[in-house]
Amino acid sequence: MAFVPVFVTCLILAAASVTEVGLVSDMVSFLHIQKWFVKTYQVDWPNKSIPFGALPAHLWLDQGHTTNGAAGYGFVLGVFGLFVAWKQRNRNGKAPSRSLLALTILLLLSTLFTLSAIIFVFLVTHQTSGQTIDPALAQANQHYPADKWTPETWYKALLNTPLADANKRSEIRTHVHLMEAWRWMLIPLFLADVAALAAAVTGVLRQRKSTPLDYPPEK
Repeated sequence: MAFVPVFVTCLILAAASVTEVGLVSDMVSFLHIQKWFVKTYQVDWPNKSIPFGALPAHLWLDQGHTTNGAAGYGFVLGVFGLFVAWKQRNRNGKAPSRSLLALTILLLLSTLFTLSAIIFVFLVTHQTSGQTIDPALAQANQHYPADKWTPETWYKALLNTPLADANKRSEIRTHVHLMEAWRWMLIPLFLADVAALAAAVTGVLRQRKSTPLDYPPEK
């Protein structure tokens, strides 16, 4: 019976996707506040104290857009999967369901999309990790010009500077933890995709095995 496993796994997929979208949205909101309201942080280096640009000149945001796309697609697909699963009740002896087959194909695409997002996000994060902010290149009220950064790696580097405001440091640290959370949340999202795909494939195979060959597919 396809109803229970497909319903449960699609519910988990929808929940994981909503969580991921929420975490990424927090980062987007934080970056908008940094750009339009905060603008600078006072940094007290030993040889100079300057208002330092809150964002670097070269900030990489594509990984956030990719993750948001994968999570948004996963949520829509999870909700669609709940509808499809509900239609699979008491289908014994009936023709195979076209909607379940369509869900299976879409879940395969979602799984590949999320896997590509994981590879991209972790690769970009690895490439920009370990970078530091050079005080010699920092100019008052200017965006830091060197290197490319992700929001996570930029604010980790900023935490290693002598920020004058301890409250700002605490706020940045909180948002860095949330950025790390959405990056790692991609893995549970991928596992939810795989589980939903496995349930859908199993449901399709069982329907085909238990259906006479002369039945046309039903919606």
